[in-house]
Amino acid sequence: MFSFYLAAAETEMALGDKLALGGQVSLLGMGTVFAVLAILWGLVELMHLLLTGFSGDKKKKAAPAPAKAETPAAAPVTAAPAAAANDLEIVAVITAAVAAASGSSPSSFRVVSFKRANDRFSSGK
Repeated sequence: MFSFYLAAAETEMALGDKLALGGQVSLLGMGTVFAVLAILWGLVELMHLLLTGFSGDKKKKAAPAPAKAETPAAAPVTAAPAAAANDLEIVAVITAAVAAASGSSPSSFRVVSFKRANDRFSSGK
């Protein structure tokens, strides 16, 4: 192995030949790394399918998604002064909205804090 390298190093090579050999070695190295990474990715996917793929299908078939009930149109909200709003009511509304959006029960999480967002999508001034 080293004798080939030393024999190649002792011969005079033109600059173009050296660059071509360097390019070939670089491409061979990058190709090898890419191939090994692809093999590792395939093994990880195979382990994922073996460990969770079969049990995940049973859970999906056993618990069908609940049918979404149509919600009536929301009544127009009257403007109330901010000072009169109760913080507990705001927390309850935020909790209900998050539970409805995520499809989980309100007891599965807890609202710890809330603050007004100052971006163009918020209704705050």
